[in-house]
Amino acid sequence: MKAKVIVSEINQYWVHFQAGRSGNKQLYPRVIVKCYHDDDYVLQATFYPDGKALPDNYYDVNSKLVYLRYSMYMYEHVIDLVRNEKPIYFSFSDVSKLGYIRTGKEPVGEGDADADF
Repeated sequence: MKAKVIVSEINQYWVHFQAGRSGNKQLYPRVIVKCYHDDDYVLQATFYPDGKALPDNYYDVNSKLVYLRYSMYMYEHVIDLVRNEKPIYFSFSDVSKLGYIRTGKEPVGEGDADADF
């Protein structure tokens, strides 16, 4: 089986904090970060309670939406990345089920200064 690798830029996001629960068997994420490329909803990053087994990452072929699952401790790092860096991309392999969110090339020593003049 040949791997399908999905890669897209993220240029908008939306954050949803979830409260409450529904029974003891269903594990709901605490935070959902919906990521868009222009008007296309391309990635949903979900953050689950620390110490719990995470559901598998996956790609929904019908909606063309990638779902990446993280432990809650990763939220502050991911939200810092999407708030403060540009450009941002994600990638996902449907065979390995591995995905990531990353920056584009950054100048060395840029620090908090934005290289865009």
